[in-house]
Amino acid sequence: MTGLTRLPAGAPVAFACDGKGYRQEEAGVRVMAEPGEYAGRVIGQQDLAALLASFGMIVTVDPDEDMALQTAQMANALVGAVEAHASRAEDAYRRQGADPAGLVQVGLMAFAGVPCQGPADDLALIQWRAQHLAGALSSLDFPGPVKRQGDVGSGDALTRTMRLTAAALAAMAKAACTFADPARGPGAAREAGVVLSRGMDALAEAAKDVRRHRAAGNLMGMTD
Repeated sequence: MTGLTRLPAGAPVAFACDGKGYRQEEAGVRVMAEPGEYAGRVIGQQDLAALLASFGMIVTVDPDEDMALQTAQMANALVGAVEAHASRAEDAYRRQGADPAGLVQVGLMAFAGVPCQGPADDLALIQWRAQHLAGALSSLDFPGPVKRQGDVGSGDALTRTMRLTAAALAAMAKAACTFADPARGPGAAREAGVVLSRGMDALAEAAKDVRRHRAAGNLMGMTD
């Protein structure tokens, strides 16, 4: 699956509306789920494609490629589409005078949507988000004098510090999630401890940049 991808033979490229706000079936693909239908399972590829189409992203499945990989790609594309919508909704709420505490409560609805049932679930979601944040910061290219090196993208000194800090956060979240799991398997705590130690190495490296970034922040504050 790619960003703007081709549809398989016979797959729909358009979705109709019956006038009541509910999407109809089109070419055998159902685009409205029953209440609770997706809870606790992986959404099928056709349903994922239909959901993405409602956000304007037309995708398809390549039968010659890894199906599990493509399902994961489509599911994460859906996360991005929904997050963009959530960002716009928050902006509208902010323009109406929402305070920081109110925005925090809005953001916590993501945990209700999972739904998280306690601290272990909360930490699992935080870990998942932290891992994706660290991966994105490491992989993407940003403006700056530092050139891409293999899998690590380009950037500048601030990008480097962000990458180190995100890696440390991901390590801490993994450790916290593991330690909070009473059903963790043998060796899981030891592995999490190693990851946590490496995370602290990354955090210590990031701390070396504090003076540089504080000075840059002071200069930025004097430009306005």
